[in-house]
Amino acid sequence: MVTDHVSPVDEQNATFRLVEGQEPRGDLALRQEVKFVASRHDTDTIRKLLETNGRRLVYNEPVSTVRSIYFDDIGLTACHANLGGIGQRRKTRLRWYDSLVPEKNVFFEIKWRENRITGKHRIPLQIQGTLADVPYRQMVDGLVDVLPSGQVADLIESHEPIVIVEYKREHFTARDSTLRVTLDYDLVFYDQTGKRCLSTSFPQPMHDAVIIEGKTSPGGEQEVKDFLYPLRPRISAFSKYVHACNLLGLVSI
Repeated sequence: MVTDHVSPVDEQNATFRLVEGQEPRGDLALRQEVKFVASRHDTDTIRKLLETNGRRLVYNEPVSTVRSIYFDDIGLTACHANLGGIGQRRKTRLRWYDSLVPEKNVFFEIKWRENRITGKHRIPLQIQGTLADVPYRQMVDGLVDVLPSGQVADLIESHEPIVIVEYKREHFTARDSTLRVTLDYDLVFYDQTGKRCLSTSFPQPMHDAVIIEGKTSPGGEQEVKDFLYPLRPRISAFSKYVHACNLLGLVSI
């Protein structure tokens, strides 16, 4: 059995430690994401359908609270690439679960897209102390100290904190395949532009949107549609990061 351990780094400068010994999740490496957008009042109906057609996955709690700091450059290049429909693009974020601010375990993620295919480089990290009062500049320096070289370049290119995206997530899986489906709702955004440290002041809610997202192998779009039967929702593009930037007045959709 593989035992997790953390690699030592300079105690004076580091904010993070790299968690080693975890096998990369194969389902993150290469997949197709199929998204549908519904209204908030449909949440209970959709949840019952997902429980009937599949089974619920529970990681920590039945309902996870997901929070991510999205990084970009000052020109919001990643955001504009999405708005412009650029086929090859990347997003940089730091993600954690079930606490308002990161407490112990976080994940540095580079999410990439090449046309209809997506994947994710996901690096598990442990925090030394708390990030609540750590300046963003020190946070980025701490990440640079520990990340693999391939991800450091992405972070340096997009190191400006733009927004914290928060939402509730429920996980489901098909009974007879590797298809996974998530149900996301209660979106809240926190503007980080110009902030010295992580800020959860002045939340901006977007409670009317519910996102159903099927994560399947490339070419598995029909499998997602079959899983949602008898619903026949229309496939929709929905980037939480882009909608956050729009709601905060940073871009216009």
